[in-house]
Amino acid sequence: MERFNLIFIETKNSKQSLLGRTAADFVMKEFADFQAVDSRIVKESAYKARPDGYYMQDAVNVILTLDMPLLRKSSVLHYVALLRMRKVTMARLGSKDSESLICMGKATDEGIFVNDEDFLKIDDTKSYNMVYNLLKDRILDSHLLAGVTIVDKNTTFIDDTAKIEIGAKILPFSRIEGDSCVKSGATVSSSYVRNSVVENGASVEMSHVVDSCICRGATVGPFARLRGAQIGCECRVGDFVEVKASKLGKGVKASHLSYVGDADVGDGTNVGCGTVFCNYDGKAKNKTTVGSRCFLGANTNLIAPVVVGDNAFIAAGTTVTRDVEESTFTIGRVKQDTKTITKPQS
Repeated sequence: MERFNLIFIETKNSKQSLLGRTAADFVMKEFADFQAVDSRIVKESAYKARPDGYYMQDAVNVILTLDMPLLRKSSVLHYVALLRMRKVTMARLGSKDSESLICMGKATDEGIFVNDEDFLKIDDTKSYNMVYNLLKDRILDSHLLAGVTIVDKNTTFIDDTAKIEIGAKILPFSRIEGDSCVKSGATVSSSYVRNSVVENGASVEMSHVVDSCICRGATVGPFARLRGAQIGCECRVGDFVEVKASKLGKGVKASHLSYVGDADVGDGTNVGCGTVFCNYDGKAKNKTTVGSRCFLGANTNLIAPVVVGDNAFIAAGTTVTRDVEESTFTIGRVKQDTKTITKPQS
């Protein structure tokens, strides 16, 4: 069994971020369970000062720069076996002058060099683009092989940190980032999703979703924006609705043109078109609580802090400035006054 001495070299491009991780993170994740008698990370300047000082005589020395996020341990093992077969003691990885290499003991011969996709380095914007797209395809292919439906790889971007369950459907022009999870039976279409959960049977269409949870059977979009939102089961968040730091109970409907900020909204409540939760008084954000089975008519303004009880009905065009008791009707409009227009005499 081979004895490995594993050295990682930290370069200026090791911290380049792509698809949810830095280049170095991809390498360290891949080699996390690699069996080596010694393993360490060194600065590029320290390695260049005395490279031979990091070699072990009685081991296979594997020197890898941390700017190669496409690295796979299977490729390293393949070329170790190839060196043994060809009776060569050294292989440069990627180019003839590469710092990344496989060396049998303290061999000094030039040996061979291998130009493989896995050993592409991030050196400039062009190489970053090449590595990014190859890595993107690997991530998408892994999801496709697992049973995720991805309709168009060219317009779909999924971070390596995101979890997509078997049976989920990702439609074109979608980007899923960070610690997101799209569960089985969920659909994401033409949307941006970051650090969010889309549960079974939920649908997100042409929307912007950050730090949020969309529960079973809920529909979001098109053109909705969620920030720190908890969207309950069977909810409907429609077009041009923004939900910020709020919780919507089961079956809540906010179908269009509304802002729900710093609020708790109870089960089955209807949020009418143009309703605004006025949460900011110029100095602080204030909370609004709306009970279950309420009806908020179109163009309602709720001036926080305020509480609306269960089964309350707020008439369209009302500005609510005081708490509303449950099972009551509230109307607060200016009385309509219609006058005849008299034309000036010529």
